[in-house]
Amino acid sequence: MRYFWLVLGILLLSVSVLLAQDVQTTIEDVLAEYAEEDGPAVAVQLTTPEGTWVVTSGLADGSRPTVADDRFRIGSMSKTYVAVVALMLVEDGIFDLDDTAAEWLPDEVVENIANADVVTIRQLLAMRSGIEDYLAEDAFWEAVADDPSHEWTAAEAVQYAYDLPALFAPDAEFYYSNTNYLLLQLVMENATGTPLHQLIRQRLIEPLGLSNTYTQVSESMPGGFVDGWGYFNDDLENLTDVNDGAGLADGGIISTVGDVTTFYLALLQEQSLLDDAMMSELLNFVDDGEGAAYSLGLNLGESDVGPVWGHTGSVLGFMSAGSYLPEEDVTIIVLSATEDIDPEEVAEAILEAVLD
Repeated sequence: MRYFWLVLGILLLSVSVLLAQDVQTTIEDVLAEYAEEDGPAVAVQLTTPEGTWVVTSGLADGSRPTVADDRFRIGSMSKTYVAVVALMLVEDGIFDLDDTAAEWLPDEVVENIANADVVTIRQLLAMRSGIEDYLAEDAFWEAVADDPSHEWTAAEAVQYAYDLPALFAPDAEFYYSNTNYLLLQLVMENATGTPLHQLIRQRLIEPLGLSNTYTQVSESMPGGFVDGWGYFNDDLENLTDVNDGAGLADGGIISTVGDVTTFYLALLQEQSLLDDAMMSELLNFVDDGEGAAYSLGLNLGESDVGPVWGHTGSVLGFMSAGSYLPEEDVTIIVLSATEDIDPEEVAEAILEAVLD
């Protein structure tokens, strides 16, 4: 991540955008270096003040060529959506960022997860709870292997963090733990009496007209999403139907490059989704101790031309990356249906080729 933002900053020191057709051709040529025409699906959308370009590659389902409206699992990029809805609930007075999560968590969860009795909603959003990541536990992956089609609930998945020691006191450090967002899902659902997928739909999907976006498992759409390829066992295989906790708050959204771009522009360019106070909270980044920073469901990278805001994602068979550069007004979204193609590397190569 740090190298990516550094290279990106150098590239953008003097920006000159090619003619529209040249940009399209250039992106196609770069993507061809990473993705094969008969390989898994990949989609890219680049948006600058000069225009928008969408390029796809690969096969959506093993036979049909990928198109711009094909849907991908976006993994942890979903956390930004969940965080924005949580901040909207703060605006509505449902809870405060510094309320303890225990006020809305089931007693069983509070009793069995270290720090759950004292951690705040803010600390969960900011990855500063000290609570271990349930995805780091072999027992969870053994359960997935035993029943790959099981449809997990947040209450079930969070049990894999039971009885694990706290890593540190809340707010003492940064540690990226997916358990935080499972706990947030329970908090948001119990505080509102509304399932998380409905909150996301009511607050974001419908108002923004994200017609190709939905929460996996809880919702579905005709045509579904592209096949995802990865290494759940030793060999590259189709993992589309393997449920690794799909549909939960830590990585449950299905979307397209166009819909993700619309969300990023509304949130980060127009800044029209949150009021000034909550937008300030979203952009209040704290050093993560690893050379970057994190706020409330959003990453910060530093470049020579200023900040880069966004998030990445990785789930079985899918990888994703989204970036917005506020001082250049450039957005790039890369969605990959294979673990063999790193979307950050693709984004870097495209920007290097298109911008000089």
